[in-house]
Amino acid sequence: MEILSWTPTIYSRKGFLRNKEGKAYLPKEVFVEAIESAVIFYYTKKDKEIENKIKRYLLKEGLDVEEVSKDVKEIVLSKYPILENLELPEKVYLPEEDIKKEYVEVFDLKEWIDIKGFKTEIFKGVVQLEISSPHLEKIKAAAHSFAEALARMEYSMLKDHPLAHLFYEPLINDMKKWEIPLRIGMWTETKFKGDLLFFWKIKEVREKIMKELKIDIRPRYVLYLPKEKQTTGWIEIKN
Repeated sequence: MEILSWTPTIYSRKGFLRNKEGKAYLPKEVFVEAIESAVIFYYTKKDKEIENKIKRYLLKEGLDVEEVSKDVKEIVLSKYPILENLELPEKVYLPEEDIKKEYVEVFDLKEWIDIKGFKTEIFKGVVQLEISSPHLEKIKAAAHSFAEALARMEYSMLKDHPLAHLFYEPLINDMKKWEIPLRIGMWTETKFKGDLLFFWKIKEVREKIMKELKIDIRPRYVLYLPKEKQTTGWIEIKN
């Protein structure tokens, strides 16, 4: 299989990890985290029992911001162990010719401003990826559900901003044809990334988290490449 990086991928503010020979790579965890986020969203949406269990957890007193993502993952994956027997390489090496250093905006989707940009390495290209799982079709369904919901959420915040029409409308249409769409790497600096995206529609949950943890559970702050006119991390895994 291969990874098609439809928009630039970022690993961190410091750039990509490198081995002793200086070859840049993405670690396995980047892909596992992206698949986990998709599975959490999909099975919370699909399973009312899971939805209610997570809702009760999020509404309890004394939520610990550092534990929320871990606990929510545990609730979903204990019933749906979709990541079991998922095989991925420990390191996915990136061709040096497809790595550039560019200015990245931390773009506030609500206020339409760059709040604090930085310069870092970006990757945009095609890379081979060995991936196998007995649950690949379930991962594919989850990936489509989450990626499309995430793109629509970001699109909805932009309203009449040019980025909505120039980038998000084609993205939403195109990703329907992608084999396995994922959002990987550092694409937001929002605490939960998209792990709690499903609960944005549940007023009491979003208000409690906003009040208690002072966090917007939407990925309000995304990384944006002004030169490319694209937000980051949108990839397709394809045969």
